[in-house]
Formats: sequence, C-alpha cells, structure tokens
Amino acid sequence: MSVLDLGEQPVSNRLLGSPEADDPVFPLHLRICPVCGLGQIGEYLLPDQIFDDEYPYLSSMSTSWLAHAEQYAQRLTGELALGSDDLVVEVASNDGYLLARFAARGIPVLGVEPSGNVADIAIADGVPTIKEFFGVETARRIVAEHGHPRVVAANNVLAHVPDLADFAGGFAVLCDDATVITVENPSFAVQLEQNQFDTIYHEHFSYLTAHAVRIFARLAGLDLWRVERLPTHGGSNRYWLALPGAREVESSVAETIAEELSTGLLEPAAWNAFAEKSGRAIDGLSAWLEEQSSAGRTIVGYGAAAKGNTFLNAVGAPARALRYVIDASPEKQGKFLPGSHVPILAPETLASEAPDDVLILPWNLQAEISALVQERSPSSESWVAIPEMHRVGK
Repeated sequence: MSVLDLGEQPVSNRLLGSPEADDPVFPLHLRICPVCGLGQIGEYLLPDQIFDDEYPYLSSMSTSWLAHAEQYAQRLTGELALGSDDLVVEVASNDGYLLARFAARGIPVLGVEPSGNVADIAIADGVPTIKEFFGVETARRIVAEHGHPRVVAANNVLAHVPDLADFAGGFAVLCDDATVITVENPSFAVQLEQNQFDTIYHEHFSYLTAHAVRIFARLAGLDLWRVERLPTHGGSNRYWLALPGAREVESSVAETIAEELSTGLLEPAAWNAFAEKSGRAIDGLSAWLEEQSSAGRTIVGYGAAAKGNTFLNAVGAPARALRYVIDASPEKQGKFLPGSHVPILAPETLASEAPDDVLILPWNLQAEISALVQERSPSSESWVAIPEMHRVGK
C-alpha cells in the first residue's frame, strides 16, 4: 500500500565531485505491508552501487553517537561478563567506532563492512574488518574461522538490506545458545507518528517495527526476546535476538508491539495523516527559505546528511538559497549535495563568515550541532524544519 511518494530524487548519500557531475534520479516512494507493517521502497539500486569505496558517512564524526557506543560497550561487557575468550562481531561496522570500545577492554572483535574506504579507516585503527556484505555465506566463514561470537551488533544497518532473509539467516548461522544479537534501528512507528519523512531515501530499503522484526526473525529461526526504546535518531528500538529457548521472552516485546498497533501502524488513516504532515513540512521549509532569502539574510545548512538531502530535494529549487552546507567529515568536504548542488565546507567557515541563519539538517543531532554553531558563530540563529520550522539553541 502507498504511504508517501516523494517523486524522483538522486541518491542521498552520493555526493558530487563538482556541480556539473552526473546526478541521476530514481523514484522514491514509500509503501507499507498492511499485514506485517514493514515499510519498503522499490529497489532501484543494488547495495554495491550505494556502499562503494567512496561511501561518505563516518560514525565517529558525532560525539553523541560515540557516547552512545561507549554506553553500549560498557553495558554489554558488564551484563554478559565479556572477557578475552569472547568475540564481538559488528555487522556494518563502519570506521570501527564501536568495536574499538570493546577492544580497549581486552575483548576480541571483528567487523564486517562493505564500504572499502571506511573499512580501511577501521583497519588502520587496529580493528580487524572483513570487507564485504553480510549474509549466510559470510557468517559461515566467520564461524569456521573464529567460532560463534558471544555478541553480534548491527546498528542502523537492517534498513539498508534488501534481502532480509539472507541477512537474518546470517544472524542465525552466527548463533549458538550463548550468542546475543542486538539490532538498533529507527522505529517506523515513531517515524510515522512524528513526521520523520526525511528518513526515507534509497539507501533505506526497509522501515522497521518490532511487529515486523518478530515476524522475519521467526522465519530465520530466531526469537525476538527483548525490545528497548532509545532516543537515538529521533526514536529507535534496540531489538535483542537469540536462538529459540536460549533466552526468556520479556514483556517488552508484546508491550512494544501493542503500542505500535495502537498508533495506527496498520491503518490507512495513519498513513494518510503522515503524508499530509510531510507535505506541510515541505511547504513550510520552502516558504521559510524564500522568505529569509527575500529579506536578504544569509542562509547556510549544517550537516550533509542523507535525511537533509531527501528534504532539500523534496523542496526543490528554493533549497538553492543555501549558500553552503557545513560538515565535520573530511570525506564530505569539498563535494556538493546531490540534487541541490550546494557546496560542502568545513566547520571553520562558520567563524569566518557568520551567516544569519543555520538550518540544521540532521535534526536528531540538533542539541549537539546548535551548541557548535553558538560556539563558532554566536550571532547566527539555528533552525530545524522537522516536524515544522522552529528556532533552536537560544
């Protein structure tokens, strides 16, 4: 069933080397299964066309995300009494930001990361990493060479997987009765309820709920035995998986699913309301950009994030009112946003130019970013456009 059609857009994480570079567009249309509540977009690009050797996202660029990783490592180490005889595997390990925290505690680690450029960063930092996509075959080789891991972490990757059966099947292969799998992902129920439409982009094939995760986990031969609510990414869930019978299923599973259903997850009225609110947010940002520009104010963005590109490309021509976008990642600086072709500059630019308005595109990091804006350019005003335009930080 259709939920929201955002038209044809470029790939949100495919930054351009120049404003004249080829910038193809593809349909971006969110649909939902009315039975299981899994949200999906069409598979117009293969994963290896997205997660290549020029993938620009580095997890270690966010201080709040690094703090989240440290809390996770500390908790799992204590709760599971992890030691030097255990193995922690992370799927989609990015630049090794999480595994490094287990390694610092003397716990053996292994990453699986298909994007060569970020995997190389992890390897250079001493985090052993397999450069390939995860699935059943990769899992079999890991078990053959390293044995069954005690912990498998998969943070913000399940949405990126077109073949959920192979991915979840790989989880099952990694497991023995002592293995605990944790999967973190933004909650699709929260996204619908809080109008987080900008999380829809081609890199995200699937949009997940506990209702859907329990179904495909069972199909793979796993139990969903615990669900935790997290504040990350505007509202996420941490799903805990294990072999059937290895862990007692906790009440949090049924409670979370009941709450998801109570928000209208499987009801067309909720999908229609989401589409209407999304349209109002797009119109609101468009009008704000035109008003600020007409008033002669200097407007820039902060955060060359995929969600921001979805939003800007939904807005269209008014997005070009942004003079530039600031981003701390050296992998992004000097490039241009897809679609809008806005240049990406380093944070030092804020101090030298002191723009009037800073539009924070990764709204889930608004507290962290607004503090950075205030530090570097105290006269600038920070704004966020989700769920509607509002000023932050002052």
